[in-house]
Amino acid sequence: MKKIIILVLVTGLISWSCAPKRPVDVLPEKAVVAVASFSHPVHRWQMINNHVIVGERKIDQDVLKKLDSDLAALTAGSRHTVINPRLLEQCTELVTHGTSPGSAFHYWVQVGKCVPADYILVPFVFDWRERKGGEWGVDEPAKVTLELNLIDLNELRLNRYLFDERQQSLTENILGMGRFLQRGGKWVSARELAREGLELGVRELDL
Repeated sequence: MKKIIILVLVTGLISWSCAPKRPVDVLPEKAVVAVASFSHPVHRWQMINNHVIVGERKIDQDVLKKLDSDLAALTAGSRHTVINPRLLEQCTELVTHGTSPGSAFHYWVQVGKCVPADYILVPFVFDWRERKGGEWGVDEPAKVTLELNLIDLNELRLNRYLFDERQQSLTENILGMGRFLQRGGKWVSARELAREGLELGVRELDL
């Protein structure tokens, strides 16, 4: 009897942890979404949300390029019209970026309207720690903290998705069994962890 109860509980935990989240908001059909390049804010005025900076480690430009590439791949099949970061470059140069708290939101609103677009997606990465070890054993697991900010340029409304995860073993977190099994019981790299976060974020923001 105890074994049956345990099996039911485990099955429930797996189903709950694997279940996709509903979008925060449903975007109109064929909305024009401009996507900015990933960046690593180091000052509060650079952040759209004024929360504590999680990681202060330097993040290489190569990491930012990989994140841009993975995000582009995930939005390539979108039902919306997606404008890639390269087409935003001229607008990011024309619009002046202030240095006061809250100025980042207004800066990106102006960039989005310059494109022009209906929405602008501004992605940030705050922490990036590579796995120390291999797939089957680590000294330190991968950890990633990234944020996707989707601004409605007509309503001036913000939808935010935050992914802050350090991979844990089953002994550390039984509630993470679903993800543990999805990963094949392996320790993933920081990029693989980030891809999971981006996939969840794109789905949640209805991109």
